[in-house]
Amino acid sequence: MDDFDDEIAQAIPANIYMFAGASDSQQSTEISNVKTFQLPDPAGKAGGACTSALLQTLYRDEGDDDIRYTWAETLQLMREKIEEIGLNQEPQLSTSRPIDVNEEIEIVPPDCEGTKRALLVGINYEGEPNALTGCQKDTRNVKEFLINVCGFERENMLILMDDGKHHQPTKQLIQDGLSRLAEISQPGDCIFFQFSGHGGRLADRDGDEDDGYDEILIPGDYKENGQIVDDWIYSEFVTKIQAGVHVVALIDCCHSGTAMDLPYVCNVGENEIRRSEGFSAKSSPPPDLVTAPRKSEKDKKKKKSSAEKKSKKPDKKEKEKKTSKPKSSKKKEPEPEPDEEDEEFDQEEELEQEPEPEEDYDYDYDPEPEPEPQEEKSKKKRGIFGFGKKK
Repeated sequence: MDDFDDEIAQAIPANIYMFAGASDSQQSTEISNVKTFQLPDPAGKAGGACTSALLQTLYRDEGDDDIRYTWAETLQLMREKIEEIGLNQEPQLSTSRPIDVNEEIEIVPPDCEGTKRALLVGINYEGEPNALTGCQKDTRNVKEFLINVCGFERENMLILMDDGKHHQPTKQLIQDGLSRLAEISQPGDCIFFQFSGHGGRLADRDGDEDDGYDEILIPGDYKENGQIVDDWIYSEFVTKIQAGVHVVALIDCCHSGTAMDLPYVCNVGENEIRRSEGFSAKSSPPPDLVTAPRKSEKDKKKKKSSAEKKSKKPDKKEKEKKTSKPKSSKKKEPEPEPDEEDEEFDQEEELEQEPEPEEDYDYDYDPEPEPEPQEEKSKKKRGIFGFGKKK
């Protein structure tokens, strides 16, 4: 390994592999009938072309002891299956290590002796003008594959879908799930992260993207809370996973090629991994650019006014302390009007002082009654999604 590879190994301790449904410049496509791909008992007729093509390839690989596909062959077979139904999107592989793509693909390595955990997200955007029809089915199909073929247990899966039966695929829950996986996974564990929904691009604002765009995942509550930017995924998930953890991700959405900002890529038809153009190890990854709080014009005016007052009347600050409580409280802001988010963080701080015993969590909801909003928010803030017990 050269200096670049050494730098990457320090910045990203874990082995991470990501299949993308399309390159950064491409849109992914839903297909109207996943039976075209001959999946065993496919969960519904519609689904993502990339997800369906990958699953058919993996089922064939696992179903015949004489068939063992490499990473490069898997990409090629996915592309052929997608072409067969008249689509032209190009699946892509990105990794955290300069692997040999001619080695056998491993969703779960043979030496995995730890816990297998999965975060599965399928968003149809029910009731929206841009609604999809097959993303929930993608997630169900992936769940069946992981359980029946790869030996995952249902108690170690967190499934987020906008179907009224699971936790909603909100921005906070997706981020909390990823953070929780990074926090509790130990050497020897395996992680599978699947996202099927809308994706997109935003103009890059910190200069770390060679193409000038940040890639984004679009959660179910994007109108209220914005998107999940690749910079956040890199800083809060990719770089936080311990060495010795094996991670595979399947991101089936538009513009998903570098949705995790991994440093090495391989496209269909290539027999070698190569460095991702424009990638540099990020020592201090930026926060979520879409929803990072900005100072309002009101805040700027307040700051400017405060500075002017200080320069003109040096002793006014003492007078305000004695005679002008409203101004003093406004300047110091000791107890601002609490909004929902502030209250949640307050609850979090209080609750965190009393650690709870570890529990197994069952994430299947009964169709009725929905959990109270405040209870759900408290859970997601505290990150209690356990993905089962640690081993």
